[in-house]
Amino acid sequence: MRGRTTIALALLVALTGCGGTDEPTPGPAPTSSESADPAAPTGGPVDDPVVVEPETALLDWQDTGVLPDTRYVKGPEWEALGDAGDTRVELARDGDAVTVTAGRGRTVSEVLMGEDWAVVVKQDKAETAPSEVAVVDLATGDTGTVATPPAASGGSWALTGGDLYYPTYGDGGAYCLATAALADSNGEDGWCAPERSGFSGLTASEHGIGIMTFDDARPVACRTANLLDGGGVPQPVEGPEDCTAWDVAATADGVVWSEVPKPRRQEEARFHAAADGGYFDLGPGTTGTAVPCGDSVFFASDPQGPEEPARLMRWTPDRALQVAYESPSTGNAFLGEPVCGGGVLTVTSYGEQGDEHVWANVG
Repeated sequence: MRGRTTIALALLVALTGCGGTDEPTPGPAPTSSESADPAAPTGGPVDDPVVVEPETALLDWQDTGVLPDTRYVKGPEWEALGDAGDTRVELARDGDAVTVTAGRGRTVSEVLMGEDWAVVVKQDKAETAPSEVAVVDLATGDTGTVATPPAASGGSWALTGGDLYYPTYGDGGAYCLATAALADSNGEDGWCAPERSGFSGLTASEHGIGIMTFDDARPVACRTANLLDGGGVPQPVEGPEDCTAWDVAATADGVVWSEVPKPRRQEEARFHAAADGGYFDLGPGTTGTAVPCGDSVFFASDPQGPEEPARLMRWTPDRALQVAYESPSTGNAFLGEPVCGGGVLTVTSYGEQGDEHVWANVG
């Protein structure tokens, strides 16, 4: 089924370090934010976080009208719809339509959408050639490309505002993070992973860029949750236990991350948040599902009992943990990775009582 995160970590190992790039140093603990609500709850110390009880605040979900396994992204005005073979994507709004085809020997691997831009990534099926990147200006429907730096095959991608973050290769085959300003097709490579390490799990919002870095340790890689600093270098967030982190996303006054307590059960995580120097325990969740959208960070949580549904959890700017969605099925049910398109969230749920594919505006 499309949507369930592949649990085995795809270790895109850089065999050669990027010359002149230093190892990242630990970043500062979350500091106070002028945007923080003074009435918001206060977290505990890092070794004794406040356990947050969720409240139910379901969003106004609407049926997408497409099959659950269909690649689909809903935006404020446009929607992107893929075909069954991942050979094309059609973007449409009010009678306007733009079609992007993968081309011979390629498949659509990513579709990202913001308020102003959409990006379609066309990956080489043999994974021997760089990915091709098609860009659609949602104001005009005009199409373009991001050609430099050339995109690596596969990997993790993120879009925020008019900036695209994606993997590329640097000198000596180093695995690097590229940034492209879509308005002027200006791309540049930046930080490169040290030798025998890589990165994944990119998330992006107006509050910052999250990135998970990892090494090639066996049998389990050592993973670190980071936010990019002003120079584009990953800085480890304070809070996660060493080597256990997975998801990471910036918030207005801190960060949300997940940890995997049992290496053999990598799909099962526990989510946490830091805000203004205090720490919160957000409960169980599914790795690979954290996504910033609108003013919040969302993550999926599998049923916690035979009569429980799968849930989409929401960490809000006022530090409330909310149940934003519940699956129609209980027990044997799960959610696919939620997808955000310019403040519109799309969710797929699967279960014995029926599948569902829905969207909602995020306040």
